[in-house]
Amino acid sequence: MKLLFLNSVPSDVFGGMENWIGLIAEGLVKRGHKAHIAGRTGSEFLRRTRVMSPTSEILELDISGDFNPITIAKLNNFIRSHDIEAVVANFNKDIRLGGLATAWNADTKLIWSAGLDLVGDGIAHRVLTPRLVDAVITPSAALKSRIASHGTIPESIIEVIPIGIGEPVLSITREEARSQLRDRCGLPSDCLVAVTSGRFVNQKGHVYLVEAATELVRRFSNLRFLWLGNGPLEGVLRDKLQQTGLTDHVIFAGMLDQFGLELAGSDIMLHPSIEEPFGIVLLEGMRAGLPIVASRVGGIPEVVEEGVSALLVEPCRPDLLAAAAGDLLNDGSKLEKFGQAGLRRWQQHFSLALMIDRVEDFLGRVVAGGVSCG
Repeated sequence: MKLLFLNSVPSDVFGGMENWIGLIAEGLVKRGHKAHIAGRTGSEFLRRTRVMSPTSEILELDISGDFNPITIAKLNNFIRSHDIEAVVANFNKDIRLGGLATAWNADTKLIWSAGLDLVGDGIAHRVLTPRLVDAVITPSAALKSRIASHGTIPESIIEVIPIGIGEPVLSITREEARSQLRDRCGLPSDCLVAVTSGRFVNQKGHVYLVEAATELVRRFSNLRFLWLGNGPLEGVLRDKLQQTGLTDHVIFAGMLDQFGLELAGSDIMLHPSIEEPFGIVLLEGMRAGLPIVASRVGGIPEVVEEGVSALLVEPCRPDLLAAAAGDLLNDGSKLEKFGQAGLRRWQQHFSLALMIDRVEDFLGRVVAGGVSCG
């Protein structure tokens, strides 16, 4: 197959779906397919993708409006000159730009890789998306149900393909990782570390974690919080931490290219999202052998095994978040048991090879005309 992945994510953003594109593109290239990746000129997405998928050809675009004729013409020329069989689009803008570009090429399919429910997001999306897309990939049954509930995209063309991740790059033991992480962060050797990874945006629920941290620090004075990521709410969060006297208990690590040590060296993962269609970071935590406390929203209950590898709580409830985290932190054997259960679950259900198998099969069926709206 000859594929083009199109993602117009803002230049300074790199998230779960951007990571997904890099993994899928490189995996398919290794199986003999051609993968091309298009994004904003100079974007963090393309910078990282060049590292993740070095054999994929990159197309840099000056993306502005959703119907920009210059961008559409450039995409169309690329599709024609490279005999692209399918364009895999991410955001609303990508669907419209890619859909209009492929409209000039009757044999080229448009697949929406849905990381969020965007169907109800404005009349243009409600009207145009069902007419432009040939198939949809979602990472969870919860997101598929939500998209299908609008009644504009047939459920028959929506395929659930859970995200998978590869083997860890880090080759040291958990104890070595714990020691190295504490040395790197200047922490006491006997402290507990609760890691949280995600952009500082409302969706990720960091504000509730600040409230939960007040109670957790009262119970566990040696507990530190390691936050991986950045985003527009960082200033607000720093102010709240200062107001609550928690500044010395939280480490802002920033957005890291690699954070295997930060995960493997932690003791527990806290993920207080308000909305989460899937949650790739939960897989990364499970792969690192971390017990998890997360919100019971979106696709999270499909990723973790509640009561076995994770404790789930209602979103926006810092009291419940603190109670669940405290339950695990108070029992070392339970921490270990949950962590090992999560590791097994990742190995059995969310491996990178299994995800690529599923994506390869589905894209092949779409390209061959086996999936259609009609």
